[in-house]
Amino acid sequence: MRTNDGVPAFAALVDLVARLRGENGCPWDKKQTPETMRVYLVEEMYELLDALDSKDPSLACEELGDVLFQIVFLARLFEEKELFSVDDVAAGITEKMVRRHPHVFGGARADTADEVRQRWYEFKRGEAKTSATTCLLDSVPKNLPPLLHAYRVIERVSRTGFAWPGETGREEILDALWAAFRDAARAGGQEAHRLLGEFQMALAAYSRDIGLHPDSALKDYLQDFRARFGRMEDAARALGRDLDGMESAAIWELWEKAGENGHRANAQGGPRDEQEC
Repeated sequence: MRTNDGVPAFAALVDLVARLRGENGCPWDKKQTPETMRVYLVEEMYELLDALDSKDPSLACEELGDVLFQIVFLARLFEEKELFSVDDVAAGITEKMVRRHPHVFGGARADTADEVRQRWYEFKRGEAKTSATTCLLDSVPKNLPPLLHAYRVIERVSRTGFAWPGETGREEILDALWAAFRDAARAGGQEAHRLLGEFQMALAAYSRDIGLHPDSALKDYLQDFRARFGRMEDAARALGRDLDGMESAAIWELWEKAGENGHRANAQGGPRDEQEC
């Protein structure tokens, strides 16, 4: 695809970023560094995820563009230091994907997604820069959201035969950790903080064992919660009331009704209420 000037679209974007960073470019863009751009990259990624959830192709296209801009911009910052360019980025990922898909670009064979996943893991281990101090978990990004981070850590260590929180009695261990956390929370102090983290880690491990993704489950529940809370607010407004001034019992009555209305809508195949609250 080309721009109205006949320039390939990607090349036009690369030139645009270079101009923004140039002598007569934008003062804001010219002062940015890889460190300052981190927060914008993260924000754009989350906006892209929201767009994908919306199932709106035009919105997904727009947000993909925003993420692509961040990538080209960051590559430009490194190119200015003569470290690498966006072409190096594209060439590197192309070479890596070809290498990791020998069943597509070579003579190897993989008939199932599980076989591909296992081979992918083996390739990553073979490509990793190893040393006497290299840890298996070095490949897990530390800046992942904590629940997803926990899931990825558990996923990695399980391939070594290590099981968290143990081979057997995981439901009993969860019960014991919950009881220990509850007692520590009542007593107060830092121990409750540690036990809460341990309990969540064990819960993530148990979720994986039974085929559930804790991060996805929480995400879906949050979506349902937001929709239900929105219905509750609507019901309160219909009564001429405001949640801030209502007694707890009345609020919970509206909450229960909002849940019933949501279940009926889902059972009838109606669209999910995604009202922001």
